Amino acid sequence: MKKLPILGFYGYWVILTYLSVVFAAAGICSALNGDIKTAVICLMGSGICDMFDGSVARLADRTEREKAFGIQIDSLADITGFGILPSVIGYALLTNQAAVSGLGTISVIGVTCLYILAALIRLAYYNVTEAELQNKAEKRQYYEGLPVTSAALIIPAAYFICACYHFPISRIYSKLLLFLSLAFVLKLQVPKLRLRYLVGICLTGFSAVLCVLLSRGGLPF
Repeated sequence: MKKLPILGFYGYWVILTYLSVVFAAAGICSALNGDIKTAVICLMGSGICDMFDGSVARLADRTEREKAFGIQIDSLADITGFGILPSVIGYALLTNQAAVSGLGTISVIGVTCLYILAALIRLAYYNVTEAELQNKAEKRQYYEGLPVTSAALIIPAAYFICACYHFPISRIYSKLLLFLSLAFVLKLQVPKLRLRYLVGICLTGFSAVLCVLLSRGGLPF
């Protein structure tokens, strides 16, 4: 394959990672425009891309430099899709409440900053430990701390539950972000599920959430 005269790598093995970032950027723009429903759909789209990008990459015959690039770009995509996007959704939700002003706004900003920082620390720690395992030619048996990518399942699931009970998600969103922030950095052993089980769980959850998100009206706030 002829290399393009620009920086970076553009093989099929990295397309899903790039697409994940596109979904995240679209979700951020949607949230800032007040379209929370579309933002949550974009979060799920980013999560689906992330679910399969590693499997696709392992099928490719890559150089060591391409493998290193894949690790770095994957983490950068993750902080965009599962760190920044959920925070922007939260900021859009909570600042759209008429009662939020002054101290309330500072609290919202504090929660979003904490969430992004926790996600960033979790991803950096994962990269360090993953590099150590690869140097030893070992496979990861479990995750330390909740994976950042779990936000693509937990947040839409919370949206779905709130929609079913006609409960404004804005009332619990900051608490949800605080819970996820803590779960990201706690030294808990989280089992690493096989791909087929993960796909089954995620597709079931995504299907249920999409039914609500694509329905008329949905749950704006």
